[in-house]
Amino acid sequence: MNNRKIRKILMAVLVCCLSISLAACQSNAGNETSENTTIKMWTFLDPNGTSAREVALKQIIANFERDNPNTKVMVEPQVWDTLGTKFLAANQTGNAPDVIWTSMDDFGTALQQNALVDFESLFLNDWSQEDIEDVDDAYWDFGNKDGKHYQVTLSRNYIGIIYREDLLAEKGIKVPFKTWDELVDAAVKLTEKDAASGIQRYGLGQAFSPESPDPQIFPPALIHSQGDMFTENGQANWSTDSGVAAMNRQLDMVRKHKVTPESAISSSVEDVYNEFKAGRYAMMIGAGVRIPTLQAESTFDGSTIQMTFFPSEDGSTFSPSVINGWNVGVWSGSKHKEAAGKFVEHMINAESDKIWMEIGGQVPVRKSTVQNNEQFLNKPDKAYLLVMAEGFAKYGYAQPWKFPVSGWRSDLNKIAQEILVKGTDAKTALQAAEEEFNERVGAN
Repeated sequence: MNNRKIRKILMAVLVCCLSISLAACQSNAGNETSENTTIKMWTFLDPNGTSAREVALKQIIANFERDNPNTKVMVEPQVWDTLGTKFLAANQTGNAPDVIWTSMDDFGTALQQNALVDFESLFLNDWSQEDIEDVDDAYWDFGNKDGKHYQVTLSRNYIGIIYREDLLAEKGIKVPFKTWDELVDAAVKLTEKDAASGIQRYGLGQAFSPESPDPQIFPPALIHSQGDMFTENGQANWSTDSGVAAMNRQLDMVRKHKVTPESAISSSVEDVYNEFKAGRYAMMIGAGVRIPTLQAESTFDGSTIQMTFFPSEDGSTFSPSVINGWNVGVWSGSKHKEAAGKFVEHMINAESDKIWMEIGGQVPVRKSTVQNNEQFLNKPDKAYLLVMAEGFAKYGYAQPWKFPVSGWRSDLNKIAQEILVKGTDAKTALQAAEEEFNERVGAN
């Protein structure tokens, strides 16, 4: 065989190899576009858990994956009271999840770090005015920056007085309480040994541990009296005459009226929820979002668990309660922003909003969900949802987001412990806590 023929054969082989290689590359490229996209989400909820909200989330994810077969949602459950701090750190290192649930305490810092994507660029520009009006409320306005939205608030929470309707009925006690004195009188009547079990039952459960705290009586009493807990510059404003009166009102439930046990000094809010379920409290300061679980797990008839507002000094209105919730957004460093945005949008569509309400026991995001489900909301054991909705609209207090105020709940419980354990004067303890808070957050 001469050299010319050999060169032709080699050239043919080379062309064949190149053709096979090109076809393989094209095939691989096609496989990449058809491969599943996985978006990671951090939340305090575990879709494999058994609580009402967790069961609802699992179904919502399943529905999303049903409608978007090439996108999977991977949830990495986190400890709720460190979730925000962990996300802010992960944002700095470039290792954050695609979808993040941030507390209201940490949301302002997330915006300052440019850690979130505006929803206008993801899906809001495609919404009709009717769609926007359906979700437009104080929560929707929270954290707006430069006219853009960066979050939707899920697990909307209202702190109030959770009570057992059956026990109050036995004593002829009616709600809502108009004044703090009415609340005290009721709690005194309800503090007794349970006739059937012999358990010492207290009238009002409170929790003063700094670990994972909920606001107790101090915030609503103070806000009603002076309008806010913080100055316009973001400084703590607690040691005023109103603040001293509010703190003493809270702690007199232990010291003077004996309707809250001394164990409240070290009790976490989880301790009080568990003790309430076991029948140790007739009333407690607690979160509306926890009521479905309380109803399901109580040792008594859970359908009797209801919620009412905080009273006020003069009875002219109810005291404002700190509204809370989880600000769900998309990480600005995500490689899957479009898919993540699509999932966030899915979590508040009409189908999901109904699931959050009916299965998760949550106040709906959409006005249309309330309007279209009056029969469900009028069930006796769902009355708390309407109380929460009214609280959001009329008696809610949204903490500042333009200033770092994280940690104030723990600070207030440390004050309570300082006074109850060491006997420190309320004014002195509040002043010291103010100074520590303002120095920590850099308020001036």
